[in-house]
Amino acid sequence: MTLELNTANTVFQSHGWLSSYPESVRSKVLACGRPRKFSAFDTLYRLGDTSDGIYGIIDGRVTVSIPSDAGTIYDCYVGRPGFWVGDLALFSKATRLVSLSAATDVSSWFLPQSRLHELVRLEPELISMFYALSHRNMATSMRIMANLAIPDNTRRLAAWLLFSDDGLAKSGNWIEVSQEQIGMQNAMSLPTIRRLLKRLENNGLIELGYGRVRVTNHDKLLAFSRS
Repeated sequence: MTLELNTANTVFQSHGWLSSYPESVRSKVLACGRPRKFSAFDTLYRLGDTSDGIYGIIDGRVTVSIPSDAGTIYDCYVGRPGFWVGDLALFSKATRLVSLSAATDVSSWFLPQSRLHELVRLEPELISMFYALSHRNMATSMRIMANLAIPDNTRRLAAWLLFSDDGLAKSGNWIEVSQEQIGMQNAMSLPTIRRLLKRLENNGLIELGYGRVRVTNHDKLLAFSRS
């Protein structure tokens, strides 16, 4: 447990929500939790489930999925190390609004709802942390929606690449994602995605790999997306 807690702290002090808080606060929050591991394609929770806590990703990737009014499932976001999710239903006694599944093998840190309720009862000033987490995740959701509203396919794809690059531990690292997943998250067909990715690569803005892509010139890609 101590080794796993140390690993969690190493990740969360560098990336994501908890990285903006001092060690004294971060340790109190992490002490409420415990490690949970999942295999690829496991479901962490489903839309409509009763909330039992929040998850922080230590290693691997998770997919956030929402239903459309047409009855289809939309994979809207991929969470990477440092990502925390499950906050919206935490104190509201509401059910889950999204489904969360493991895109790869995943190591996570789970903070049970009951332990967090006790923490904020004893130290009520800490509740602002969880409002900050909800604010952070809402900002991500709004950025996804705004990017999807970009009418030009190539610029919408460029915006998605910039958005994904911003979520990495270091800009320019590989984004592990299939072209099919890129198409789904950008509401484009696979042939269209392949053609547009190749165009961006030929222009020196990105590099393509097997099941991955990386932004090679962030500033030029940003300028292109806004042109």
